[in-house]
Amino acid sequence: MAFAVARTTEFERIAALPRRKLRQVDAVAWATVLTPKFREADAPSSARLRPWQAFALAETMSMGGGFFALPVGFGKTLLTWLLPTALDAERAVLIVPANLREKTAEDYAAYRGTWVAPRNGIRVMARSELQLAKNASMLEDYAPDLIMIDESDELQNARASTVKRIDRYVRAKPGVRVVAMSGTPGRLSIMNYWHLMCWCLGDGAPLPLTESEARMWAMAIDEGWRGKRPHLGPLGRTLKEARERYRRRLLETPGVVLVDGDSCDQPLTVRWRLARECPETDARFERFAVDQETPGGIVVSDGLSRWRLDAQLGQGFYTRWNPPPPERWRTAYRTCAAFVRERIDASASSARPLDTELQVLRRYESHPVVREWREVKPTFKGQTEAVWFSRTTLDSVLDWIREHAPRPVLVWCGSTDFAHALARDARLPYYGPDGKTAGGARLLQADARRSLIVSWNANKKGFDNLKAWPRQLIVMPPQSAKWLEQVLGRPHRSGQREPVVVDILITSGGTADAFERALEEAAFNRSTLTLTQKLLRAEIVRTRPTITPRNEYRWARKGGNWN
Repeated sequence: MAFAVARTTEFERIAALPRRKLRQVDAVAWATVLTPKFREADAPSSARLRPWQAFALAETMSMGGGFFALPVGFGKTLLTWLLPTALDAERAVLIVPANLREKTAEDYAAYRGTWVAPRNGIRVMARSELQLAKNASMLEDYAPDLIMIDESDELQNARASTVKRIDRYVRAKPGVRVVAMSGTPGRLSIMNYWHLMCWCLGDGAPLPLTESEARMWAMAIDEGWRGKRPHLGPLGRTLKEARERYRRRLLETPGVVLVDGDSCDQPLTVRWRLARECPETDARFERFAVDQETPGGIVVSDGLSRWRLDAQLGQGFYTRWNPPPPERWRTAYRTCAAFVRERIDASASSARPLDTELQVLRRYESHPVVREWREVKPTFKGQTEAVWFSRTTLDSVLDWIREHAPRPVLVWCGSTDFAHALARDARLPYYGPDGKTAGGARLLQADARRSLIVSWNANKKGFDNLKAWPRQLIVMPPQSAKWLEQVLGRPHRSGQREPVVVDILITSGGTADAFERALEEAAFNRSTLTLTQKLLRAEIVRTRPTITPRNEYRWARKGGNWN
């Protein structure tokens, strides 16, 4: 068979789907029509649906499902409250990240008396609940006729147990309606949301319903595909043309609402801020480049582990096992990590490139190195501890906090160890999992007169009360545009009355690389999904480090030039 996108019956089905335009004037008209329908009779007249909320409701009522990409701050939670009524659902389920359950319950309580309540309520399930083996039949037991998925980008892994269980239920219940919502629906591949689109729209989906054909499309137009691309066939003559045609097809498909807008009209500036120079940190990076492992014996195997370990060293610490592992375990661990690195490098130009350790272990599961590692891995379950060798980055963040005093600021941290150390030295509260401190104080109720330390991994989504901190700093920034979109969207959202300035602490070349990759990801989403993320709307100010023979390993980069 030719390695090309073909004009199949699926292609013809997609080409024949009806088209409609996304127009602001229509969204405003729907808000006028639908607000009285969903607003309680004695609610204040000031309570109004936002235009794109109303448009999404109308599309769902027409199509029986919907795939919505609404920017941060466009009111997706209210949509989930109203959708069961709009679709006359008997048993509605909302699937959310675990840390948003409490906030969702509070939002729902606030809607009562203003917006029509769903007849039989809404059962809120955490995504993590559906992962558990004991809950394998949770959906079948409740038998929902409407499944709503908030932050649906967290279900982009089609092999995850949660995704498989939803897929099994949707296939077994053809009448179930599905609505998926996210401000950042995908990263570098259309396969991130292919299964979601199929659940939501079925035969009305603007993507092939067969996975093999969808993957062929993905290989043809994905940003993240590094192998040989198939011939574009009917998708277009050039990659640019194919992406543009694909973008228009998605944008004009009924049931797909992709809103390229911003809920905040204040300017956003994203600035690089260099951490202080540190000879000890430079020396650690030199050894890291040679050894491909940290002083604590934690080894680089793939891009994700390199980013994590690079970020730790840049923050002034590394992790080690306590107690240390047995020699056989350590040897198998290092040998397997080296094998994974070699396989990833060797596959870079192949038709099936490998990017992660998991991919390598799956493809080479019968290799002696992999078999030895799988056999010995369960024999050691050691804990890790942080070993500090420099406080230069801690002091760099304390400098930043002092520069803004007495104005309250917010520091996002990607490392729990760094966050705890910073909170201790700065004498500030640290909000970790579920938006809470160790003492139970809640981020939702944080004192706007006080500076905060916050985990971006635990709290990047759902907290819309962070507008009071328009000056923020990110330490160990995420390497994904979708995550940066969520972090930037906490202060830069509807109701913000000040310009927002977010500084990104650059501690190494790896940190800068991660930021540049996030920009590439954001550009791909704009070219295929029409969505211009905040990172592309922001004024970006880069600061070039002074690179010397002593610190060149710290600032070494895999590609690109300093701008």
